[in-house]
Amino acid sequence: MKFPQGEFAVYPSAASTQDIAEERLEIGEQPAVIFTNDQFQGRGRFKRTWHSSPGDSLTMSILFHDYQDHKEPWLVGMAVAIAIAGTIHCQLQWPNDLVYGEKKVGGILIELLPTKGSTKIPVVGVGINLNQIEFPEEIAHRATSIKTQTGRTTDPETLARQIISNLKNAPEPDSWASLRPAWELFDNTAGKEYVLPNGDMAIALGIGPNGQLLCSQSGETISVMAAEAFYGQY
Repeated sequence: MKFPQGEFAVYPSAASTQDIAEERLEIGEQPAVIFTNDQFQGRGRFKRTWHSSPGDSLTMSILFHDYQDHKEPWLVGMAVAIAIAGTIHCQLQWPNDLVYGEKKVGGILIELLPTKGSTKIPVVGVGINLNQIEFPEEIAHRATSIKTQTGRTTDPETLARQIISNLKNAPEPDSWASLRPAWELFDNTAGKEYVLPNGDMAIALGIGPNGQLLCSQSGETISVMAAEAFYGQY
């Protein structure tokens, strides 16, 4: 995919790298990456809070100016997920979970944010658990970290820059067909339980031709663009 060019902006701390990206776009600036070692109000999909502590997590937002007004922005996020999976040697679960087996090590949030002009660009928020060995009680059953999995301590900024460099090897996010061969090297979606927007449960079958989730519900195959992976507890 097109390699993000521009400033790798490092903030000692930030409420949300996504919010900083939005603010800088609004005043006409064009950074490539917003990175912080201490994010204290991070957010994930469905407005969930992303738990992180200083130096233990990788938290950054990547601004893809070359993909302005992308008609299928979720594909940009999936391409980033492929690059990350190849970097940290994890698996992927639709649409944006970075996992080791049944436990989540990270996630991706994709938003179309407005520029000072009339365009919107995909901004991909990335959160990865690096050095934690304990997690809040409410997520301890489903969370893991690179240190827990490998025993290695990871420097957040070093890994962030490595991921950005590896984006050049990710497939072009112009269609699911372009992403599919690389995604399937890491895919752990089939058979996973998902919670649908109406609260019903479904079992993943795979990924459809536009990058949507194909799943089975009461013996019927359905296609959805929004669902949340189920990790054993509500």
